[in-house]
Amino acid sequence: MERSSKLKLLIVNKDQFGYHVDPYKYSVYLKEDFEITHLSWDYGLHKIHQNGIEVKYISRRGFKLLRYFRFLRAIHNEIRNHAYELVFMIYFPGCSLIRRLHPTRTFNVDIRSRTVTNSPLRNRMRDLLLVNECKTFRHISIISQSLSHNLGFKNTHYLPLGGECFSGENTQKDGLYLLYVGSLDNRDIMIFVKGFHRFYLDLMSDPDAKPIHFTIVGSGSGGEQEEIWAYIQKNQLQDVISMEGFVHNDLLHHYFKKSNIGVSFIPITDYYQDQPPTKTYEYLLSGLAVIATATNENIKTINEKNGVLIQDKPEAVLSGLQVLANRMESYQPEAIRKEMENHLWIRIAQDNLKPYLMKLALYRVKKSQVLPIPLT
Repeated sequence: MERSSKLKLLIVNKDQFGYHVDPYKYSVYLKEDFEITHLSWDYGLHKIHQNGIEVKYISRRGFKLLRYFRFLRAIHNEIRNHAYELVFMIYFPGCSLIRRLHPTRTFNVDIRSRTVTNSPLRNRMRDLLLVNECKTFRHISIISQSLSHNLGFKNTHYLPLGGECFSGENTQKDGLYLLYVGSLDNRDIMIFVKGFHRFYLDLMSDPDAKPIHFTIVGSGSGGEQEEIWAYIQKNQLQDVISMEGFVHNDLLHHYFKKSNIGVSFIPITDYYQDQPPTKTYEYLLSGLAVIATATNENIKTINEKNGVLIQDKPEAVLSGLQVLANRMESYQPEAIRKEMENHLWIRIAQDNLKPYLMKLALYRVKKSQVLPIPLT
């Protein structure tokens, strides 16, 4: 068999292939440039396939400690038994152990998020572990510059969030069609639902009111779906709010094409302030106006030309939707998309990540000089 001339890249991620958007998109848009293997847990979810990418799974059978050591052992064996030029690890607790076991290999650890739980103490402890572990890596990439600063890193590579264009339509819709796409865990979407309900009741008092609908695409593990659905039934909102459950990123086009408002609602908390929401980019790249909570990262992106910023309260949702309803005719989908086009996943992968990885490969070749490369 003829040996590939491409650099061999191993992507290590806890999430099953295809269910964490960022590394999935890296793989899709870099597979022509690298020989990619993706190693992850097998959560028993539907298997996502991509031609040109080798996907390997690790069983989650057994109790927690056993499968944790199985995960580490599988990564160790994969690196030991294959000549990977680069190992790209999405941060997980314990990843520094793999780095220490393979001191001559070229690693990059990637930070997509800080700890986001309802416990401030747990967040602090896990973030402290993250920082201490990542400092054992020479090369670190991170999702936002503000997060890098707040975690105390001085030398990281900025690898921003991206999105896909799921709709190229430019015609104005006769009505308000809201779309939320994303996880329901710790997102307080019930607050938005209650604010939307109040807006709907006010709108229905107007005999000339336009059609309105809110579609929720996503799932959660903490009973959020059941809570929202119970509220919908109690208030007889089944014709106005629909819940679609989890839909894979590659299958979202239908929902974006029938929508004209994107909902980027996350709580305004310390742990979400510097976390760019994927959904914000996806909505804007698809030409949707966006109603978004005023986190530090959303403030950088949302303006009067593409949406409205709100606080994380039902009354703020109500007033924000009123503003949007009055502005809808002024929003230009084509202009909204164009302003964000540098955040397309293909741009992020080809213009940012690819040259960065090539630079790491060059560093590996010249490793004997022990000269750190500049990380921009």
